[in-house]
Amino acid sequence: MQSKRIYPSWEEIENFRNPLTEGELYLARYLDKYLPHEWEIYVQPYMNGDRPDIVILNPNVGLMIFEVKDWNLNLYKKEYKKEKRQEKNNGNNGKKRIEYIEYSVYNKHQGWQRIRNPVHQVERYRQNLLLYLPKLAEKIDEDKRRIATIKIGLYFHNATTSDAREFIDYKFCTVIGKDSLSSKNIESVVPDVYRSKSHFMKRDWAEEIRFWLKPPYHSVEQGQKIILTKEQKRHIVPAPKQHQRLRGVAGSGKTLVIAQRAANLASQGKKVLILTFNITLWHYIKDIVQRARYGFHWEQIEFNHFHGFCKNYIDENECKWPENSNDKKNFFDVTIPDMIINLMKKGVNKKNRKYDAILIDEGQDFTKKYYEMLCLFLTDNDEILLVADENQNIYCRELGWLENMKGTKFRGRWRELKESYRLPLPILRQANKFAELFLPKIGLIPEMINHSLFDPRLIWRNVKDFSESKEKIFIAFKWLTKKYNIHPSDIVILVSTNEEGRELKKFFEDRHFEINDVFEEKDGSKKNKYSFWMGDSRVKMSTIHSFKGWELLNVIILTPENENYPNIDYLMYVAITRTRENLIVFNRLKRYEKYGQDW
Repeated sequence: MQSKRIYPSWEEIENFRNPLTEGELYLARYLDKYLPHEWEIYVQPYMNGDRPDIVILNPNVGLMIFEVKDWNLNLYKKEYKKEKRQEKNNGNNGKKRIEYIEYSVYNKHQGWQRIRNPVHQVERYRQNLLLYLPKLAEKIDEDKRRIATIKIGLYFHNATTSDAREFIDYKFCTVIGKDSLSSKNIESVVPDVYRSKSHFMKRDWAEEIRFWLKPPYHSVEQGQKIILTKEQKRHIVPAPKQHQRLRGVAGSGKTLVIAQRAANLASQGKKVLILTFNITLWHYIKDIVQRARYGFHWEQIEFNHFHGFCKNYIDENECKWPENSNDKKNFFDVTIPDMIINLMKKGVNKKNRKYDAILIDEGQDFTKKYYEMLCLFLTDNDEILLVADENQNIYCRELGWLENMKGTKFRGRWRELKESYRLPLPILRQANKFAELFLPKIGLIPEMINHSLFDPRLIWRNVKDFSESKEKIFIAFKWLTKKYNIHPSDIVILVSTNEEGRELKKFFEDRHFEINDVFEEKDGSKKNKYSFWMGDSRVKMSTIHSFKGWELLNVIILTPENENYPNIDYLMYVAITRTRENLIVFNRLKRYEKYGQDW
């Protein structure tokens, strides 16, 4: 009798183009035979292109992600690295020195070569899933114990459990060998197997998790009516074997075009990769794709940010990450893309990542090397749409390669979107004035046509320092919420640095306001970006960099205090053009004082 709780079906699994390994098949059959019927089993699920080996889900308990290794452990070794690190001491604000142990894994295939630690591989799946599920990530931020909702496990098919655990010594991951797969031992394989419910797991999360494990079909009826202009409609038409450039002003619908084109391509059975530069912006694009009136399978569309895509590729091919030099920009802009280009030219692509079309948002943040790397992931359909706004070039990229098109497949003049549909006319006027003063002869200037129904409030105040700024920002926030009855979730506060952001966040929290923010921790952790999304009910705080591409009804901006802040004019233009209604600016820079006088 065929199991009805395993996806895909056994018949489909047996006809996989790339057959399961012996270990993957053995574990899948074991779980299907001995797991209680409440558990669902997903074999190589979609998970936004990640394709973990096996995932099991109980809607009342949680899920578990398995990585399977058919390794002969005699051909592998580990190497420990110990160091002392300072970490926060639980129960007080002090710090303590702890011994931190990290070990590397080596393969004897061609001499001892360092490969990815399998714990890091399965942990990556968990972290990526949290990026796909911001509601769950938010709850884990509030209570770290909720991470138990998503457990991880390693199965070594050609080893005993004893040998496997000697090789992998990690207490937060279940490690098992083949001898553990017996009818009486299911609890050592799946620790939560006999639990009927968990107070950490919410049942409605299960539906969101299933979306990423087994994406549904998106019917025409599920879409919402979206009215596109004649110009926007022209750009959502697929163009096989063409690489196109689309230049658009702020609020012109560039992201809308990408989303509608992706749905159009997917409806034709094409495999599509949507890439942004901003870590969380693709959540916004996915929401727009969901509104498209096309019928398509969601698994035809993959979402990611550029460096997340690079990380996934390197990890899943078990490659050693290159040493990170002090020159961070060169590391991410040159070293990593060069590494992937070399690997792809050698045919290294374990998960067979290939796309009929690649759609790039925030194209002004991409380099020619990024483009060259991405071209290697295209099928014979060979389609690229790159969307850009030079006025939002906050990283000051050299964009000559897009203009002269040398060494690329771009041809002809730029496609253009000149009208802004998001910005109310008074804000559009001020954004254009800012661009003419501080970004002359760069990019398109929006045409002065009022498409917005909002009557915005524009306020400019010059302030002295950060201490005064905090008070003024809080007063402005209270003014919007009390006088105009604006919900905190419709307000975003933009700052220039993570340090000031963390301090401003604490200022609000001390006054009993909850914050949804993207600010990096002092240790460089980006975990807050995983749970940043527009549907959150809290007031939002973000760096200007991280909010590029987003929009919200009400925006409060604090300018940098340093006159020499990198790329400040691009950054301010981005910040000014994020609003759909009200805009309040607290300015600490002399260079902008005259400009702000007529606000």
